[in-house]
Amino acid sequence: MIKLGSLLSVLAVLIGCSEKAPVAEHDANIYQTAVYFNPLRPKEDRRDDAQRKPAEILAFAGVEPGMRVIDLLGGGGWYTELLAAVVGDEGQVYLANTPLFLHFTQPQMEARLANNRLKNVTRVDGEWTQMNLPEDVDLIWLSLAYHDIYVKRPNDPSFEADRDAFFAQIKHALKPGGLVLVIDHAATVGTGKEAAQTLHRIDEEFARADFEREGFEFVKSLDILRNPADDYTKDIWAKGIMNKTDKFIFLFQKPLH
Repeated sequence: MIKLGSLLSVLAVLIGCSEKAPVAEHDANIYQTAVYFNPLRPKEDRRDDAQRKPAEILAFAGVEPGMRVIDLLGGGGWYTELLAAVVGDEGQVYLANTPLFLHFTQPQMEARLANNRLKNVTRVDGEWTQMNLPEDVDLIWLSLAYHDIYVKRPNDPSFEADRDAFFAQIKHALKPGGLVLVIDHAATVGTGKEAAQTLHRIDEEFARADFEREGFEFVKSLDILRNPADDYTKDIWAKGIMNKTDKFIFLFQKPLH
């Protein structure tokens, strides 16, 4: 006989799973499958799904099986896990970090990649001026890290980016027609890169113009992470603001010629 406590525990797990997955597994697209029905995905990652909405963003970026993708400044690899699931065995994901991001996330990243658990993922470490990015990739994924190229770090020069070298390297890495997905914390329009230093935010109009100035073509935007109640005067780590910032999502394309 099944004990009542055991039955309730099973029901709680089933209910919890149904709440996390908005669709049944047999109806899920490749993005929903990667997010909600991937048995390899750590349970710790799933806690952020509601606020990060990865299935919708993966679909927006057009990630496909067989693609070669760089998770640029991807830190511990939260998105690497999902990108690897979508591109599949025929694709490849490169988790690329500089000393700044390794300083904060190296243990999490190493745990994620331990024992070759993500067989289609390659770890890439490099300096800001030499990130060692692969060439001819289909997509560069840049989540919540673009603003960091404008943060001055006088106490540790190895943590400070070279803006021109950064753009030169991503342009070189992308194949003609390749895409760049940018997600970042919004700042007050008209402030340019000013808020990056103190608030870890960046003006979205500045961001779009910055990429266009480097020859990238704006493709489209997605408003799924917008929060009109956000207070742009507060640091993204402030109490009550963390994980609730207003975020813009842009997709750019490297010209075919």
